[in-house]
Amino acid sequence: MDSASLKPQDSARSVLLLSAYLILITALVRLGTSLYLPALPLMADDLGLSAQHMASTMTVYLVGFALASVLLGPLSDQWGRRLLVQGGVAAFGVGSLLCALAPSYGLLITGRILQSVGGAAVQVGTRAMSREAFSDAQMISVLGWIGVITGLVPVLAPVLGGLLTQGLGWHSNFYLLAGGALAVVLLTRGIAPETLAHENRTPFKLAGTLKAYGGMLAASGFMLPTIPLMLCFAVQGAYLVAAPFIFIHVFEMSPVAFGFTSLALVGGLLVGRLICMAALKRWGDFPAFVVGAALAFVGGLCSLGVVLSQWISPVSVLGASAVFCVGFGALVPIGMKAGLSAFPDRVGTSSALYGTLTLGATAVGSGGVGALLQRGPRDIDLLCLTTFAAGCLILLTSLLARHPLSGNGRLRDRAR
Repeated sequence: MDSASLKPQDSARSVLLLSAYLILITALVRLGTSLYLPALPLMADDLGLSAQHMASTMTVYLVGFALASVLLGPLSDQWGRRLLVQGGVAAFGVGSLLCALAPSYGLLITGRILQSVGGAAVQVGTRAMSREAFSDAQMISVLGWIGVITGLVPVLAPVLGGLLTQGLGWHSNFYLLAGGALAVVLLTRGIAPETLAHENRTPFKLAGTLKAYGGMLAASGFMLPTIPLMLCFAVQGAYLVAAPFIFIHVFEMSPVAFGFTSLALVGGLLVGRLICMAALKRWGDFPAFVVGAALAFVGGLCSLGVVLSQWISPVSVLGASAVFCVGFGALVPIGMKAGLSAFPDRVGTSSALYGTLTLGATAVGSGGVGALLQRGPRDIDLLCLTTFAAGCLILLTSLLARHPLSGNGRLRDRAR
């Protein structure tokens, strides 16, 4: 398929194939975020590393992902989407293989950085492809699923990671990612179209790119819907680094049992998406967005209740996090659509900035909480209070997004 071959009037089969492709490769790179989480304690023992060292493998991945997005977005506006996506899958596979073979912290971090650069290329390219290839109705559906996967896969992956770790050892997590990347390259050739026509490409110029980023950061239509999502992703980062030590060390769960706790979070994200689509249809963008923020706030209140009541158990900690995930799942589709629609002539660049901001927020959450981990009961208080603080800010900042999300989602801020 070429750049002109996928239009709204095209066959349902073409739309379905491209949708499935974009969702598949997004899921693959997001697996790299947290598939290995149940293995963190075992990796620490095997490689002789501390909890802070192991938490840094998550933070480095997220920081690399965010920083690479800044450069790769504008380059995709020059080179096109297909090259970026295909190269990203290949780089992610090589990085995964390095992690699997790592005998030390140095090679492990190198592999994680390469994974992050490849993952950033894939995520930037898939979001831009979605905006260009589909009609508005198709786009919000596909972006909704991509958004859910962005939040869902990192919390679902530990189920599989726990089984792999307990049955085959920690290396198997990274071998699976490398094999998955190879399978995607071999099995999806010819499916991905080039959605950016040559006449619509924007040459990469550093000064112009920095100016474009500055304009986007100053645009209310882009930033106001994005800030609540950044806070959600910050909580996700905090949970990803704290949960393995809370559930495996404090609550003495096995890696497999810990992996299955993620199903509660997955259920929350899926319920949130259903609530989003129902509220969107009935009330429009802004009210649906506020509903999602209110649900995230309720999740924060539940987390505060865990601390105040001292009802410390797997059920209480997991339940509060699951309620927060309902709000997370409801916010993502609307916020992502608003951000990518604010600058229709620089979709790759806006996609890159969106990725940088949300993944950067995840890195801040994982880095901040990871640096304070004690591998003890106080880690529960740390996670719960972080969730409560974020929930309050999410509700407050969502109310500021009335202007860009009003009028049935017709954004008023546009690129100039």
